[in-house]
Amino acid sequence: MTKGSPLSLVIVALVALPALYLDFVLYQAGTGWIALIFLIIIALFVFVYLSPSAYTFRYLFPGLFGFALFVIFPLLYTVLISFTKYSSQNLLPLERVISLLRQETFSTGGSTFQYKLFKQSDTQYILYLQDEKDPARRFASDPFDLTVSTGSHAISLLDPQPLQPLPPGQQPPGQPLEMPQVTRAKLFIPMRGRQFVLPDDKLVSMEGLQKFSTRDRLWILNPDRTLTNRKDGTIIRPDFRTGFFVNEKGQRYGVGFRVFSGFENYMRIVTDPRIQGPFVRIFVWTVTFSALSVLSSFGVGVLIAVILEWKEVRFRGIYRTLLILPYAVPAVLSILIFKGLFNQEFGAVNEFLRAMFHFAPEWETNPWGARVMLLLVNVWLGYPYMMLISTGMLQSIPVTIYEASAIDGSNPLKDFYHITLPLIIPPLLPILISSFAFNFNNFNLIYLLTAGGPKMVGGGIAGETDLLVNYTFNIAFRDSGTNYGLASAVATLLFIIVGTLAWINLRMSGRRI
Repeated sequence: MTKGSPLSLVIVALVALPALYLDFVLYQAGTGWIALIFLIIIALFVFVYLSPSAYTFRYLFPGLFGFALFVIFPLLYTVLISFTKYSSQNLLPLERVISLLRQETFSTGGSTFQYKLFKQSDTQYILYLQDEKDPARRFASDPFDLTVSTGSHAISLLDPQPLQPLPPGQQPPGQPLEMPQVTRAKLFIPMRGRQFVLPDDKLVSMEGLQKFSTRDRLWILNPDRTLTNRKDGTIIRPDFRTGFFVNEKGQRYGVGFRVFSGFENYMRIVTDPRIQGPFVRIFVWTVTFSALSVLSSFGVGVLIAVILEWKEVRFRGIYRTLLILPYAVPAVLSILIFKGLFNQEFGAVNEFLRAMFHFAPEWETNPWGARVMLLLVNVWLGYPYMMLISTGMLQSIPVTIYEASAIDGSNPLKDFYHITLPLIIPPLLPILISSFAFNFNNFNLIYLLTAGGPKMVGGGIAGETDLLVNYTFNIAFRDSGTNYGLASAVATLLFIIVGTLAWINLRMSGRRI
């Protein structure tokens, strides 16, 4: 693709036009800042691939775009969420909450309408209304989705569907459904959750099975973003501290909205006893688990690699193949199998220990038993990788070094500590650091094997074997409040901790090398 060629213009247009449409959809969804950033990226794409002065950046742009999209953006978005009151109670933007409050209505005994549904497809319909007192007043909606599975609760969050007046003699397109067809298909169920708006801004909703009636909006939107109740004159205003609309007495109305909370989530981690205690204990266990996992996997892997490097051992290739098998089996399957083996009532491990030693550890109900089980399973999952890496390192060490050591009267144990380890540890340090970071965030092992259990006494949703990443998941998705802001704050601290530890380890490894 040459500079400024017609082909380059066509290719850039084929990529940029759909991207612009997607950006417009993002803007309409209320994500203004994301839409702005995406628009800047599109402009950079057009500039890089059409401007001759930016020709050298054409090979870097895809990689930089992927790095920004999958690394930088999630990180910045998580940090941004951590400074907000964002949870299941404070879920929607302010404008969306105002829109929902404006959908609340009350009956005033206004006009009533007969209705018909005109079928457009299996799930799309047009609503047709005709005023019972003035048959000349007829209205029709645009096609909208209507399925029984959506239910009235899900549909109620949708904005009212606008209705347009129909000229005399004109009918909506499609097949009109009779009332028995509507009731037989149970279409009236999702229809009850829908609202429609007339050209004069009056809302219309279903009343009974055969009629629609007009209803007045309960809340009037004032210029200062407060709302006035038409029935009793109550004025409610947005409280940007709690994220709710409140009246003069502080009573809350409607659902909550997202607000900026500053460092409140971070302060809760430090000051709230319900979070501070579990957080510190889980952090200590996370560091301990990561360190012991790396040391044990590395120790077992190196030991097996050294043993299999002895030429006196027969069938070394068969042994090495068998010992690599745990690495070939998907980790999810291995974890689920071990979950059954370590079942403290019927598992094979306890059956064997009970028969041989009259001893059956409590792998599921005792915190220390559960932690030992996690470490044992993690060693099984991690040692094959360490064994493979160590085998490669050992085969790169010249044999003459060991021959000279043997002449000096050394033995295999001294060779291991004075020759093998000093030669293989420096190049293995980056791998050990990455393994530490991986185990620091080893979500799958904890989630599948113990689910964080047993529960921590006085720790709420925290478990004795939870890692920080599992604790963050529980706060975000399993707590009754599903506190995404607090979970993002914990995730941000987790990133800082892991990044700092990795930086310190890299500096230390750099000095040793």
